[in-house]
Amino acid sequence: MTRNNWKWSDANFSSLPSTENIFGITTTPQTNIYLHSKVLDPDGSNKVIIASLAGKIVVAEYLRSFDNLIPSTKEIHFTYIPGDAELISLDVISKFNQGNGIVVGITFIKQKQEIHLEDGDRGCTQQYLNIYSSCEPGEESQLESIAQGCLTIDLDFVPYQLTHSQIISEGHKQDVFLLGGSDNKVHLYKEGLQHRFREEDSDEFFPEFQDLDSCVQWLDIEYYESDTRRLTAMGHQTGLVKLAIVDAVKTEILQTYVTAHDSPITSVRLFYPVTNFSPPPFVKSDKIPPSNVNKVPIFHLLVVSALSPAVVHRDVLHKQLNDSLILPGSNAYDIPLCVCVMDVDFDGQNELLVGTYGQELLAYKFVDSSENIKQAEENSDEISKSTNSTDDTRNRHKSNECKHSYNFDEDLTRSNLSRKTKSQENVSVECPSCESTCLVHMYDNACPSGPHQAHYSLLWQRSFSCPVMGVDRLDIVGDGLDDLIVVTQKGVHIVQPDMFDVAQVCSERLQMLAQVIQASKPGEEET
Repeated sequence: MTRNNWKWSDANFSSLPSTENIFGITTTPQTNIYLHSKVLDPDGSNKVIIASLAGKIVVAEYLRSFDNLIPSTKEIHFTYIPGDAELISLDVISKFNQGNGIVVGITFIKQKQEIHLEDGDRGCTQQYLNIYSSCEPGEESQLESIAQGCLTIDLDFVPYQLTHSQIISEGHKQDVFLLGGSDNKVHLYKEGLQHRFREEDSDEFFPEFQDLDSCVQWLDIEYYESDTRRLTAMGHQTGLVKLAIVDAVKTEILQTYVTAHDSPITSVRLFYPVTNFSPPPFVKSDKIPPSNVNKVPIFHLLVVSALSPAVVHRDVLHKQLNDSLILPGSNAYDIPLCVCVMDVDFDGQNELLVGTYGQELLAYKFVDSSENIKQAEENSDEISKSTNSTDDTRNRHKSNECKHSYNFDEDLTRSNLSRKTKSQENVSVECPSCESTCLVHMYDNACPSGPHQAHYSLLWQRSFSCPVMGVDRLDIVGDGLDDLIVVTQKGVHIVQPDMFDVAQVCSERLQMLAQVIQASKPGEEET
């Protein structure tokens, strides 16, 4: 099955609830790049939590009713969030393997008081981190119960991304919250007695957070070699990208690599270029390569900045930041905000998805060998046709997103790759070798020297009626297949592939598996 046959379509859209003030004026809900998180449940009932800046928090999930799946959107009222508060970031720790259920962290800013000064009035704000967990036995995974158990921590800085990671404390793994702040630090919050979190010195567990030059806007952490090594990628507000290799057991920095971009970093992501799953234990064949679980993995680093094309630094453990490729056209739709790594065409190779403020979702595929040149040229011709055709009739920033359902192939023919913000006009130049936009200073080495070289090409693109604030992968339906979660400024889309195509691929793979099993049994005749 060729990759052009794949079509992903909307399965459901859940909008954020609007807010009405005392004068009866309805406020249109909006979210940001930090206000969504997924809840992983071992029983398969996964959920997505989305919050608006005004404080409305909803949970999108699928409920089972007999033999049917029903999409559900429910608002959860978290306590101790004032009505005039502005939410900043949200994160969820799923601790089912430890028997503690779900822990939710929410940061927000509220107006504290008005201070009268000689030069005028100035508002004073206060920042908080609320951590929610349930102390009632049997209700550790019930969000309604969790929303009532709150621990409030005062912050003396403006919060940015709230995420979580693991540390090794007293010989045991423990989940901790990590919060980037305007004070050029990454703060660590660790759970203590009676499920109460408190701030600990992050330098003790994460030495790579010492002496940061600017605030960290995005952080991504991956462990490898049986969790004894850690790879930390930090994207700074100044455009600096810092990559650190750390001995997680001794908490020592082994290597540090730094590169600079010309605009603030909006997202960084460490990822594997291919999907790596171990075969079932009953399959033994020399035709199947051995598992790479205990080997040093290959990590790529995807860096997305505000005004520059997204860059992929390949195999950073061995090549540092010296082998780079750009995602052509990724900065052509206003500011690229978010990324996701997912195998969207089920060929074992991970594709890169970039969501932009220009209401576009772009999917990129890595093209390596000469056998893919013909396919890449066909895609290039199709994109070229869409570039020459402009469509200014598409409505923008509509709140009723559920009325709009687009097809990837149809959107591809209606796209306009030339649209840029004014701030980008003098930043970039055309790179004729790869027909993409490259920065003058640092992206010259990231362009392939010819069409036969390895590069990323646009696989498909999808238009939305609002800016795309987040993209993630999650089996929210519970059928064993990851769905695409697209968070826009007004809500969340659940996007799924065509099930008939998935069934065909599954049938083909089962036939291949049967052939491998049969070949591994010498002397047995086929029945």
